[in-house]
Amino acid sequence: ESFEIVRRRLFDPITTENAKVRDGVIRAFSEMYRTQPGDFPTGTGEAEYRRRMELSYPIHPELFDRLFGDWSALDKFQRTRGVLRFMALAISQLWQRGDQSLLIMPSTLPMDSGALVSEMKKYLEEGWDPVIKSDVDGENALPLRIDSENKHFGRISATRRAARTVYMGSAPRPDGSRGVDIKSVVLGCTQPGESPAQFGDALKRLSGLATHLYVDNAQYWYSLQPNVTRVAADRA
Repeated sequence: ESFEIVRRRLFDPITTENAKVRDGVIRAFSEMYRTQPGDFPTGTGEAEYRRRMELSYPIHPELFDRLFGDWSALDKFQRTRGVLRFMALAISQLWQRGDQSLLIMPSTLPMDSGALVSEMKKYLEEGWDPVIKSDVDGENALPLRIDSENKHFGRISATRRAARTVYMGSAPRPDGSRGVDIKSVVLGCTQPGESPAQFGDALKRLSGLATHLYVDNAQYWYSLQPNVTRVAADRA
């Protein structure tokens, strides 16, 4: 119900012609999940997940899961209203930039947008702005530099998209856990025709260089505190 409320508030009803486009997009995603089950979380290739994609189109269910699950647990984040405000800003930026992604996913969020980052910072503790600009997204951010230096990643902006996806999974949860595993990162990034392995490889490269990216028990997340790799390098 929450998915549909947000979709109806932010988008016009789907016309008959656009419904054909929607069905084609969802069919392509479902086929990708079904034929590559080892790369994506359990259940994404099932009929129930396909139904969720239909209800949330053109927003990917993984983005809604992060917003309604992780971010809605934050004290200042109002569940439906907060998601509406956040998505309205994101959609506006994507529309102005002429984004051609098949779905709006965690990896497509324009986190180099000042307006979107300002909205996100309302719900988090102070100090995230430099972390985002250095390790997540922006003209001088590390992911963009890795992509520009590696054509294999840069062709699809793999590192930048993986970094955005991890950031969306970095909000602390009520049980104290945080982060996303590699399959969830791949789910939040990969579109039909792309290789899931590229995003995994890009994330591994990023995790060896980033100052604020943590990896523990195959979970990835960003933190305000520099990681051990950065501290060791500074002390050396």
